[in-house]
Amino acid sequence: MSLVIGALLLGSVGVVIAFGVVLALRSRQEFTEQNEVVPGRRSPAPASWAGAHSREAKLHRRLGEAVKAARSNPRFVELGLAAQTAAIEAEALAIDERLVAAAALPAAHRNAAIDPLEQHVVDLEATVVELVTSVSVSDSREQLEAAVSAADIKLQALAEARAEIELIDLRASGGDVVESTARPVDDVDQTLPPPQPGTATG
Repeated sequence: MSLVIGALLLGSVGVVIAFGVVLALRSRQEFTEQNEVVPGRRSPAPASWAGAHSREAKLHRRLGEAVKAARSNPRFVELGLAAQTAAIEAEALAIDERLVAAAALPAAHRNAAIDPLEQHVVDLEATVVELVTSVSVSDSREQLEAAVSAADIKLQALAEARAEIELIDLRASGGDVVESTARPVDDVDQTLPPPQPGTATG
């Protein structure tokens, strides 16, 4: 009888341990996902940034919120703004990588490196807000196209400004200079797909 009771107790302990392991793994996965700037794209930021109060950690989380605002807006999907969403995500990821690099600098140089990146975060947030607002209230095809064009130009300018800073840093560190991948504004797709039922028309 005692053997049966012992076996039952061991089995119960095993179940509890297994349950605890599952919860820990799930919690870790959720924590990792919360730390992603773009869902499904692993961020180089340390896991602690998901809840840290440092300047760089807060900027990191703000990038994630900007991406979420674009991704979760139904009008972006309805109007076929996949290119604009991708540009927002790409810029957020690039800024995030720069934040991680800046955070690793000695304290004496860290703020100077983060200052321009904070402005880039502010500019990206403003672009997303303006685009979200515009596609939500525009009542004509022309207004939508103007809003998308303006967002494309701002995203391009932001990418070029970041690339310029990266080039300066690269030259200062003696690294090899690589051509910027930023596209000229004329190359950005500024067209909207044909209007779908229920969308704004001219």
